Amino acid sequence: MVCLFKLAKAFLLDSVRDFNGIFWPFVFPLFLFFVLTSVFWSGGSTESVSFKVGVVFEERLVGFAEFLNQVLKAVQPEPFQLSEYDTLEKALEDLKKKKLDVVLKVPSGFSGRLTWVVLTKQDRNLPELEVHCLKAHQESEMAAQLLQTIFEQANLEFFKRAGLARSYVEVQIQEKPVSNVEESDFHYPTYLFPAVILMSWLAICLFNLPLNILYNREVGINKRFFTCGVKPFEYFTSLLLSMGFIMMISCVLIYVFGMMVYRVQPSCLSLEFILKLLFTMMVFFSLGIMITALFKKSSSALVVSQIMNQILMFLGGFYFPLLNFGLPKPLEWICLALPTTYLVEDLRKSLGQNVYSFSSLQTFLVPSVWFVLSLVLFVVNFKRVMGYE
Repeated sequence: MVCLFKLAKAFLLDSVRDFNGIFWPFVFPLFLFFVLTSVFWSGGSTESVSFKVGVVFEERLVGFAEFLNQVLKAVQPEPFQLSEYDTLEKALEDLKKKKLDVVLKVPSGFSGRLTWVVLTKQDRNLPELEVHCLKAHQESEMAAQLLQTIFEQANLEFFKRAGLARSYVEVQIQEKPVSNVEESDFHYPTYLFPAVILMSWLAICLFNLPLNILYNREVGINKRFFTCGVKPFEYFTSLLLSMGFIMMISCVLIYVFGMMVYRVQPSCLSLEFILKLLFTMMVFFSLGIMITALFKKSSSALVVSQIMNQILMFLGGFYFPLLNFGLPKPLEWICLALPTTYLVEDLRKSLGQNVYSFSSLQTFLVPSVWFVLSLVLFVVNFKRVMGYE
C-alpha cells in the first residue's frame, strides 16, 4: 500500500512539473469561468426567433372580442407559436417544466366587458387578459413583455378601426410571474459552475490518463516498472490516484473561486452534489480508459481525444442548453446519447439551475451504460493496454 501511494506521488509530480501540467488543469478553468461569466451574466442578452405560448380560453370570443383572435393569428408562427389548453393548471404545469415560455389566459366575461367598454366608453369594469411567465427566467419574461406590447398596440388599433380613437380605453393586461417550485432563481455563475468542473475533469481523463498509459507503453516505461516488481494493477491504480488528486485540486480551486468571487449557491457543498461529482469522476475515468483499449498509438488516441472532448463538452450542453434551441433531429439524438448531457444537468438540478426535464432514471441510466461498456472494454483488453501480454 505504501508503494502504491509513493508511485502515485511520483506520477503526480511528473504531471505538474511543467507549464502545461499547471496551466490546463488549474489555471485555465478559472480563466474560462471568469470569461464566460463576464460575457453572459451581466451584459449578455439572448434573442429567440420564436416563443412558445400556451393560450387558455375560458369562453368563446364573440362580437368585438373576435379582434383578439385576429391578433393571435397574426403573431404566428413568429414571434410566437401558440398552443391551446383546456385548463390554466395544465398550461402552468408545462410553463414550470419550460415546455412553454409564457401563458396567456382569456378570462370568462372578456367579450362582455369589451363590448361594454366600447358601447359605454366608460373605464370601469375593464376587460383583462392575464399573462403568466416564469419568474427570473429571461426568455419567459422577454416573451411576456413582447406579448404585452403587441396587445397594447393592437388594442389602440382596434379603437381606431372602430372609429373610437378619441374614446380609447386600455384593456388591462396583468403580468403574473410564476415561481418554479423545482428550481431557485436563475444565477448564471451557479449554472456555469458544474460545467467548469466537468470541463476540467474531462480534459484530464481524455488526455492525461490515456496518453500517459499509451506513451509509457510505447517507450517501454511500463515494462521497466513491471520488471522492478510493480504489478500492472498497482501501476494502473497509482496512475488513477494521481489523476484523481489532480482533479480534486482543480475542483477545490473552482469551488473557492466560484463561492468567493461569484457567490455560487452553497448547495454545491451538499452531500447530494458531492456524490454526483464522484459518480461523474467514475464515468469520466471510464471514458479515458476506453480510449486506451481502442487505440494502440498515442498519436491516434490524441486525435480521438480532441474530437471526443469537443463533442462531449459542447453537444453535452456545458455552456448552452442546446436541446432548447430546436436542433435538427440527428443532432438532438447525439446530444441525448452523450453521458455529459445528463451528468451536467443532474449536477445543475442539485443547484436548482436545471434547464431540462430529465427524470432521475435518465440522468443515472445513460451515464451508467457508458461506464459499464467502457469498463468491460478495458477489462477485456487489460493485458494489451498495460503491455504485458
